[in-house]
Amino acid sequence: MVGTATLIGTHLALTAKHVVDYASKFFQIKKMSGGHELSGASLRLLQVLPGLKYRYWNVDTAWRSCTDIAILHLSLDRTSEADPTIEWRCLPLRVTPPPSGQKVVAFGYRESKVQVSKGQSGNAHLDLNDKPTTSAGVVGRIFPAQRESSMLNFPCFEVHAQFAPGMSGGLVLDEDGWLCGLVCAGTNFVDPSVGPLSYAATLWPILATEISVDRGDKYPRGVRYPMIDLALDKIISVSHLEDLDAAHFPGRTLPRR
Repeated sequence: MVGTATLIGTHLALTAKHVVDYASKFFQIKKMSGGHELSGASLRLLQVLPGLKYRYWNVDTAWRSCTDIAILHLSLDRTSEADPTIEWRCLPLRVTPPPSGQKVVAFGYRESKVQVSKGQSGNAHLDLNDKPTTSAGVVGRIFPAQRESSMLNFPCFEVHAQFAPGMSGGLVLDEDGWLCGLVCAGTNFVDPSVGPLSYAATLWPILATEISVDRGDKYPRGVRYPMIDLALDKIISVSHLEDLDAAHFPGRTLPRR
C-alpha cells in the first residue's frame, strides 16, 4: 500500500509520479506508446465509500508527465456491491497555483499497512489499515519552473503544513474547493521552533502530456492527444487556462482574458 490517488474524470485519476516509479522497482513495467503498463502484477486503487463499500480499480495504463504527476487510466476490477451504480464525482482542476498566503487543504493516507492471513475457507484475507489525514496550511513561495535542479525540478509551490509519507499524490484544495496541486514532498526540521514545510506539484504541466484514452463516439479512437484537449472539450473541468503560455500547447487555441 503506497501513495494516494485523486479522481479527476471518468476512469481518470492522478497520483505522484514517484509512487508509480516506486512500484516499478518491484514489478515489471511494459512500455507502451506514450505510457506504461504493468505486467506480471497489478497496480490497483482501493476506494472506500460510505456504508463500507469497497471498489478496486485496476490501473490499465500510467502516463508519466514531465512533473511529479502520473495520469492513470482505470477500469473497475471488483467491488463489494451486488449491483454497483458508479457516479463519477470528480474535482475541478485549477492548473495554476494559488497565490502566496492563501489557505489550502491537503488529504492523503499515511502509514498504510497490509496484513495477510488465511480465512476459515483457506482463502487469503487482507487486513488493510491506514490513517486518512488532512493537513491545512498557507501557500508560501511559488516556483514557476522548479525549486532546484536535483529533487523538485518541476513547477511546484510551498505549503506551510506537514505532508506525511503515504500522502504523496493526494489532493491539495484551494479556498474555492478546486484541486490546485498534488502532494509531492514534505520536510521534517530538527529545530522544533521551525514550522512544517511541504510541497505540492503544480498541475498545468500534465496538460501537455499525451494520453490515449478514448473520449466517446464523436472522437477518433485509439489516438494520442495532449491532455489539454480534455479541458478544451470540457470533458474535465479546468480553470485558469487563460493564464497558461500558449507556446506550451502548439496547435491549440487557449482562452484569453
